[in-house]
Amino acid sequence: MTDSAPRSQAGSRVSASSGVRDVRTALSWGLRDLRRAWGPSAWASIAAVGAAALLPLVASAEGVRFVAAALYLGVAAVGLNFAVGLAGLPVLSQGAFVGIGAFGAAWLEVHGGWHAGPAIAASLILCVVAGLAVGAAAIRLRRELVAVATWVVAWLLSFTLLAFPRLSGGSQGLVLPDPRIHVPVLGAVFRLTAGVHYEIALAVLALGVFAFLVVSRSPTGLHLAAVREGPAPAAAVGVAGGALQIGSVTAAAALGGLAGALGVHLAGVADRVAYGPLLSFELFVAVLLGGAGSVFAPLWGTAVVVLIPGAVRGVGSISGGFGGEQYAPVIASALLLVALAVRSATGPLPRRRGGRQDGAEADAVGPVQEPARRVTGSALAAVGIVRRYGGVTALDGVEVAVSPGEIRALVGPNGSGKTTLLRVLAGATAPDEGWVSVGDRDVTGLDVRARARLGVARTLQRTAGFPLLSASEHVEVGMAVTRRHGGVVRSLLGTPRARAERRETRRRAREILRLVDIDPSARSADLSAGEMRLLGVATAVASSPRVLLLDEPSTGMSRPEAERLAGLVRELRARGAAIVMVEHDFPLVTALADRVTVLDAGTVIAEGSPEEVARDPAVLRAYLGSPEGAA
Repeated sequence: MTDSAPRSQAGSRVSASSGVRDVRTALSWGLRDLRRAWGPSAWASIAAVGAAALLPLVASAEGVRFVAAALYLGVAAVGLNFAVGLAGLPVLSQGAFVGIGAFGAAWLEVHGGWHAGPAIAASLILCVVAGLAVGAAAIRLRRELVAVATWVVAWLLSFTLLAFPRLSGGSQGLVLPDPRIHVPVLGAVFRLTAGVHYEIALAVLALGVFAFLVVSRSPTGLHLAAVREGPAPAAAVGVAGGALQIGSVTAAAALGGLAGALGVHLAGVADRVAYGPLLSFELFVAVLLGGAGSVFAPLWGTAVVVLIPGAVRGVGSISGGFGGEQYAPVIASALLLVALAVRSATGPLPRRRGGRQDGAEADAVGPVQEPARRVTGSALAAVGIVRRYGGVTALDGVEVAVSPGEIRALVGPNGSGKTTLLRVLAGATAPDEGWVSVGDRDVTGLDVRARARLGVARTLQRTAGFPLLSASEHVEVGMAVTRRHGGVVRSLLGTPRARAERRETRRRAREILRLVDIDPSARSADLSAGEMRLLGVATAVASSPRVLLLDEPSTGMSRPEAERLAGLVRELRARGAAIVMVEHDFPLVTALADRVTVLDAGTVIAEGSPEEVARDPAVLRAYLGSPEGAA
């Protein structure tokens, strides 16, 4: 007992010393990672922002006010780039979000007696709610209708402000009191001068650009790009396209609302004319002018949008004639359209996704090791499937079951129901009767993405992909279902774990592409039709599926490409996956399939090994008209 206390104290000292060493090691590794993550361009950008922060020391108060207002407009444009550039949604309601932020904060201060800080925070929350509502509605519409619907939102706010003078302040607007920010913790009050606004606007703009840069190069940005370029193949591998698009519109609304809530304090008055539909049009044009999806696109576009109306008003005031205040919006809008037409004629700016190229990674590439998904009984089963299209019965009581590690081929004449059955198994088409199960779970009511989350991956009958993504990025999209715990915050912070996950994802993608002999840096335009099909299969394989549905995978392939396809399918079967393939190349079916199911006119007419099916009289009759004709 007497020795226990000294030993305990010694152990504590050793533990404390070890803890200090661990902390020191972690800090050194963290600093090393920081130096690697922040290259010369990042430090140059920080230096540029620091230099820009000195503008109030050398410019006039009026000049600082003008630039601050332009920066707030740039914040709104950066926010819109999340929806337009990343998600590919033509959102024309950004001006409405700016107006909601402005009038929300102004009304709370003028009529509610709130301080500026809480009023800005409350209006920001209101904009987030509005963004969620608009985003949830937008994803249910075709993209061309998204523009119309969101443009209506911009007009709706304008009509609302016109119809309710109590809300908008009428023709006089809502005149704000001398704005001050109260900081209760410090017991201090800061007056929002033009110089303070400039520094706030610069900081918010820099943070917005940084957030866009990080998100665009993160897995979230990659998935958004996949949804933008190919919604159907993205959903087939489990990408949560709807949720991501809603999030992008919400991010746009949040930054737009923040710009409005801060900018209205700089203006000193909330004027409904300033937040009309024209503002939404200008912000949309600003993003397109710079090149939607480019990191700095909104900044260049905003500069044009700010300078053109200013130049028109300047000419009008000097000439005193056409181009005056009453004509300025019309002429400015026309000039913006001309600028947009010129910009379109010159072609889009090249988009750059990701950080370093795949070849720049120094990690050793080893074999892909995917954990086999354990299932009991059939990996996939369909019972009593009936599917009708009007008066035509495409499937009539079809039943099929596939075990883990089995390759099942679906064959039959054209129009026999093969692709319809595959669509039912994938969740793209709901059966009129019958049910589908994955393992022990009934998935009849689940859609494509939900089934992909359960391990059902599918390739499409037509050649489909993501045109602006590299082959490596295609395959990385296929890994969406294996990254269920996002890590967007980790990506924003650039943590070591986030970068390690990114390196591992790229390593796995390169190894899968090695199996099909496709260059990881190749673009879709550089690949043949057969290679695109191989890439589609590789993308599906990357999700580590328990069930893989292949719809005519060898169409357009050369014989060497078909052999690569066969090797990839065998590799997946060796991992325990169940594979269902619709295929017209019977030699390939014979080489791969364990069992074959033959459909004709929506019913199963034969089932067995490839050799048994090839000799079946019913099969010969379906293909050739009669067994005797086969002889």
